[in-house]
Amino acid sequence: MSLTQEQIEKLSKNLSKIRIDNEKLAQDVNWILHYVDLLNEVDTTWVKPTTSVVESENILREDLEKRELEPKDLLACSKQKVIANQIAISNIMK
Repeated sequence: MSLTQEQIEKLSKNLSKIRIDNEKLAQDVNWILHYVDLLNEVDTTWVKPTTSVVESENILREDLEKRELEPKDLLACSKQKVIANQIAISNIMK
């Protein structure tokens, strides 16, 4: 699968802000599409879908002491100033 210069120009006009006067763009896009075609040729019939290449499982520790905490107890753990039952942070919208 490859695209013509005309198709790339249409894509760049309709879908993005890519400059269309770049000949290397056509080569790059065609190379990417060629690579995708090669990947599509690979037989993956017997390959299990995965989300990670490393097999792992959650290892959870047992809590030594279970206790119910109130919001005020959690707020007391903060080194930040607490205002109206909320942790105050510095202004990030400058």
